[in-house]
Amino acid sequence: MSNTADTATTATTTAQNTGPLAGVTVIDISTVVMGPYATQILGDFGADVIRIEPPFDTARQSPANTGRNPGMAPLYMQVNRNKRSVAINLKDPQGLEDLFALLADADVLLTNMRAGALGRLGLGYDALHERFPHLIYAHAQGFAPTSSQGNRPAYDEVIQAVSGLVSLQDRAGGSLQFMPTFIADKTAGLYLLNGVLAALYHQLRTGEGQHVQLAMADAMIAVNMVEHMAGDVFVPAAGEVGNPLSLTGAHAAMRTADGGAIAAVPYTNDAVRKLLIGAGLTEDAANPAWESPTIDRPMFTAGIEKVLAHSTAKTTAEWEEYLTANDMPYGLVVDIADLPQDPYVREVGLITEMEHPTEGTIRVVANPLHLSQTPTGFYRHAERAGASTDEVLDAVRTPATA
Repeated sequence: MSNTADTATTATTTAQNTGPLAGVTVIDISTVVMGPYATQILGDFGADVIRIEPPFDTARQSPANTGRNPGMAPLYMQVNRNKRSVAINLKDPQGLEDLFALLADADVLLTNMRAGALGRLGLGYDALHERFPHLIYAHAQGFAPTSSQGNRPAYDEVIQAVSGLVSLQDRAGGSLQFMPTFIADKTAGLYLLNGVLAALYHQLRTGEGQHVQLAMADAMIAVNMVEHMAGDVFVPAAGEVGNPLSLTGAHAAMRTADGGAIAAVPYTNDAVRKLLIGAGLTEDAANPAWESPTIDRPMFTAGIEKVLAHSTAKTTAEWEEYLTANDMPYGLVVDIADLPQDPYVREVGLITEMEHPTEGTIRVVANPLHLSQTPTGFYRHAERAGASTDEVLDAVRTPATA
């Protein structure tokens, strides 16, 4: 898929696999978002991803009653391109034999089944590593399998809660509202992807496989504490936990005179002073305290609150002109429904129309990563369940079992 195509143009799949992982085979036994998101990116990088279809994946039905054909809902199609779908019943001896035949030549097995279920199927790491020592065994689940909570199921919202994210929402705005995106699933998926890529490098050098483990809870706690550990970095604590600016009601975009909104978040006293001037609050901006490099937190927050209360002094265009002239970072608030037609999105070809072989014209989001010598690609549309079963299994089954 072209990285510069306009969304008005209907694109086709990439004819030739030029990705950096061409020749790598990934067996994907994962569901919903976390695992499939990681394996889709491996597929974007050129890996041959063989998706072992479970009896039911809720992503194939999400959002409910949205789609043209059963089992081909938007969420599934957003995280399962560049994969071949193979229907295998892992509770059937023949199904296990088929899986083992695939693993014999595979480089990576990635799964987000809970460890207990994998063990009951004979698919735990120890058993497979003994049989396939070259295999990278990437396993992720909600909580660390060796912990007291290792057998607990988890959804994205559960991980938002235990990782402090819901607490941050409460501290910032007095709300227990979950973030309106699958932030934990996608963050954990990216962590898992990184682990697989590192293990592939080791495998390339040594021929050895290894166990790559990730708990969603661990990934989100690690991410949240980057800035929010704050004063608790030191023992004893040198200040409050939490990033001060992020946890105030003033951490918000500005309303404009013509009904728009623009984000121009200040991180320095000088930036607050410039915003005060832009909002017409010249007397407040004249306070010599804004010349200090040291932030007085109450004064800083009060200054931002005044800017927000008077930001409708300018139209959106006037704010853009002012912020550009003062070399201040800013961004227009774009409604998510408008993103496919957003000028920037169209300019870079991030969302493109394509013809799906069974679902008709669809919109797809390109991989945002650009590699000059081994570009990412869109090689295969998300498939209906089991669409590639015969193609894949006929290549590994012996005549007696075919």
